[in-house]
Amino acid sequence: MSRRLPERWVLLVDSPPVQDPSTGNMIPTAPSEIEWTGLLQQRQLSAASVDAGNTEFDAGHVVSSYVLLLDPGIPVMPDRRDRFRDANGVIYQIEGKPRPRKPARGSRRTAYIAANVRCVTDMKE
Repeated sequence: MSRRLPERWVLLVDSPPVQDPSTGNMIPTAPSEIEWTGLLQQRQLSAASVDAGNTEFDAGHVVSSYVLLLDPGIPVMPDRRDRFRDANGVIYQIEGKPRPRKPARGSRRTAYIAANVRCVTDMKE
């Protein structure tokens, strides 16, 4: 498999919790990490983009969304609850279901996987 996209990313997949032997309570565990390559793109803001996935808090105050393009062939297809971490440690939460994309013409092989993401590093989980 050839990887073409330039940025290094880590997919963070939630691991199942383990049971504490002394209390019987379930304890969360560290997420599994899968290294991959991709490219983060910011969506362009326009009047129509507010309806196309951007969030408007007050009139004229819009927070843009991002699309993370991933090289095809990732060992685990990202899910809605998964997160990505970039090389700087910034965390992005997946929004919706990531979709494989094929070229409009020519080869019918998957060209990339598109995942809508939002930055959540500064948010409390």
